[in-house]
Amino acid sequence: MLLKKAIALLMMLPFVASAQDKFEIAGKIPGAGSDRKVVLSYVNAEGKSVKDSAVLRKGKFSLTGTTLYANKAYLSLLPLQKDTVRRNSQGDYQEFYLEKGKYKVVGNDSVSTASITGTQAQADFNEYNAKTKVLFAQFQDITERFTRVYYAKVKDTVAIKTIQAEARPVHAKIEALVDSFIFSHPDSYVTLDLISANKTAVIDPVTFEPYYKILSPRVLASSAGKKLTAKYDKAKQIALGKTVDFTQPDAEGKEFKLSSLRGKYVLVDFWASWCVPCRAENPHLLKAYNELKDKNFEIVGVSLDETKAAWLNAVKHDGMPWIQVSDLKGFKTDIAVKYGISAIPQNFLINPEGVIVAKNLRGADVNKQIASYIK
Repeated sequence: MLLKKAIALLMMLPFVASAQDKFEIAGKIPGAGSDRKVVLSYVNAEGKSVKDSAVLRKGKFSLTGTTLYANKAYLSLLPLQKDTVRRNSQGDYQEFYLEKGKYKVVGNDSVSTASITGTQAQADFNEYNAKTKVLFAQFQDITERFTRVYYAKVKDTVAIKTIQAEARPVHAKIEALVDSFIFSHPDSYVTLDLISANKTAVIDPVTFEPYYKILSPRVLASSAGKKLTAKYDKAKQIALGKTVDFTQPDAEGKEFKLSSLRGKYVLVDFWASWCVPCRAENPHLLKAYNELKDKNFEIVGVSLDETKAAWLNAVKHDGMPWIQVSDLKGFKTDIAVKYGISAIPQNFLINPEGVIVAKNLRGADVNKQIASYIK
């Protein structure tokens, strides 16, 4: 029996080895000079972030290893000895997509300007960068100008509004390009990352579903794909039409249960004392509360603070008379984890039966938005 098991294990070894996503990188940077090394930062086959390096010899280097699916990796060109004189200079590096296959890195004296080719994921990444390069450079320039004006000692409000107006059409063009790439590359790990980075801060299942549905089974089977699926599944729990309930401690430490308010319309508002946009919404919510509190309406504020003093001081300062709850775990609060809340402000409105009828109501007319749902 032991012999049979040993033979079976030996027979499996070649298949296990072949399942490893082995990569090979061959590079030429002839003008980089001597006493330099190339450092590769990547995710290995065990899913751990690791680094490997190779010394440049006559302008050439090679690196091999195994990785997990296709992940963003980084190549850096560094001196063999730690450079304390130029430690504040901009680093010489380039990000790329590392997966099973052979790569070629060809440059002159820099990694940042070198071409990296070799696999489909990297080809997709190169295509994406080529399509968005000009617009991203334009938006970066606008951002830098806006930052200088916004944080100046004396704020020029006219200049701020002018730059904001300039940014909107550029941002819209970037969004359109990103969407175009996503829907034309459903079997790409680059697409998966673009969706995760740009479409998941607040997931509305109705608008998010088209992005998720186009992803191929191969991409969704990756570790990043599984994380995206898990986040989407959590968001579905607070989709329109879903019934929700939860229990959280109030300011006095007593357990509050959302279903204790059945029979009322309730706005469940996720916020925190440190969240500037959240605090900006509080005057609008206060107006809505005062207008509708006698019309079968209540608000439950769910704070994602981590300190009780900061939480309650904000409640007092903003004059929020409605129900407040928090387990003081920040984004690790039980409700945030359960429903996949990773950005605030967020809210949802439930009807007297506890069913979600609206989401993310905000702004100066939030009172009218809420009132339109109250029968």
